[in-house]
Amino acid sequence: MLLRRDICLGGMARLVPGSEGHGLDLAGQLALLRRHGFAGVVAWDGWEAIRAAGLIPCGMARIRAPEEALPLARRHADAGLDFTTLHVGTGFESDAAMARLAEAVCDAAAITGHPLPVETHRATMTQDIRRTLDLVALFPQLTFTLDFSHWYTGHEMTYGGEFPERLAWCDPVFARVAGLQLRFGTSGAIQRPLDPASAHFADHCAALDRCLAVRRASPDLPPVLSVAPELLPAWLGEGPEARPIHYADQTETSDRFAEALALSALAQARAERLDGADRKGARG
Repeated sequence: MLLRRDICLGGMARLVPGSEGHGLDLAGQLALLRRHGFAGVVAWDGWEAIRAAGLIPCGMARIRAPEEALPLARRHADAGLDFTTLHVGTGFESDAAMARLAEAVCDAAAITGHPLPVETHRATMTQDIRRTLDLVALFPQLTFTLDFSHWYTGHEMTYGGEFPERLAWCDPVFARVAGLQLRFGTSGAIQRPLDPASAHFADHCAALDRCLAVRRASPDLPPVLSVAPELLPAWLGEGPEARPIHYADQTETSDRFAEALALSALAQARAERLDGADRKGARG
């Protein structure tokens, strides 16, 4: 399994003064990403600029109804995107409605050949782990973009000291991961500045290790895994339309671009550590 260093473009917005990416326009941001060795960029739009910068354009999109899946897959396939990570539904669906959405996504991917991994995201049909596992049982061909912080915080996975057990329950999703969106949260916030000394940091490393190990044992998925930090700013949008999202401190105290670089390096190191353990085991 080969990890590909991608990044979510939203993480380049409103970087703090002193950050290497502070104040850059889109062209400057893309040039910076290229210099730092990123291969692909996950974005809602701007794909031609991404391609022109020598980077791989990857899509993000949202669908709320089954009939939206195929037209979207066709548009994104025609645009030459590598894949499109999907926010699917609202989280208020019945089990039957979730099944119809999942079936539409699977059919659209099969018809067009365009990968449509479903993102584990709050306010979508995959916000609940149990119901997501039920979907996997019904549609084993589903693939996922794992944004683990949504589940870690949203389910308070450390409750009762049961984190290892809860993490193991996620294996059927880990086995179908087509992409990782990296950010580290706490029990109360899905994104916080990196603190390698914290228990939450260790928890996310354990989740990353387990996901990589389970994913690499899945023979039916492509050998390349997109790993993309997604560290969003405190405010979404510009001008009077801007609203706080509190994925970061209102007055940010950390350099999200530096942290994205650190997360990319961490994922690569964990994968290499896993490879080394496998080679050692093979030698006996």
